[in-house]
Amino acid sequence: MSCPGFGEVNIPSSRAFWDDCEEDEFENVVQAEKLQLKFDRESGPDVAALQSEILVVIEGPNVTHFGSSVLLNGTTRICGIPPKTSSLHWNPATKQLLAILEDDLTSSGEVTELLLPYAKLAKKVVTITLKPKVDFKSEEIQKYSDDIAIVRGVGVNEKDIIELEAPNFIAGVAAGIASWRNQADLPVSSFAVYTDKLPLDSTAAQPVLKLLKGFVSCSPSYVPARKESSYLYM
Repeated sequence: MSCPGFGEVNIPSSRAFWDDCEEDEFENVVQAEKLQLKFDRESGPDVAALQSEILVVIEGPNVTHFGSSVLLNGTTRICGIPPKTSSLHWNPATKQLLAILEDDLTSSGEVTELLLPYAKLAKKVVTITLKPKVDFKSEEIQKYSDDIAIVRGVGVNEKDIIELEAPNFIAGVAAGIASWRNQADLPVSSFAVYTDKLPLDSTAAQPVLKLLKGFVSCSPSYVPARKESSYLYM
């Protein structure tokens, strides 16, 4: 005995999207806003023509405080980079450009396009991608269980840096800029740092600082942002 209507499934037509939407719905669709660099008042779009000795791109989750604390001595902020709290900074004394990027794969293609004018003119580009250690894949993963971080390189020529092995890979803006530089036959070095602690604390920051010191002027240590007390009692 059947029960009419019970468990009934409403199957859309074969042209589901077009037939099942009213025509006036398309008129109300708002086109996505194009991402743009948010230049500070004292700077302007013309700074895209800056020719730097080196462009350093550091990308990862919750990297803003770390970058602004250790990388920005003597630098001025040029602009904000959408869509999060990312930013671009210029050191006129050393002619170094520093891009601090919050990890956001959904907009990485557009952000790469925004930064290409700087990447094209830089004499050298270095990208650093921060990832959680659990993302690192290796048949010998136990070998690194006590390490603070696992540092790997892509296209680098340094004795103590092992080449990033498959199936590991870098993504995001760092990968986009590195790929463009590689295709254009321009020098680029990419690093991936797999760490136990994100956001970085004082200890987890040490391997990253050691890496950075080889390319830019930076602080010898890092003091994380102070967390507000939760006022919880046991």
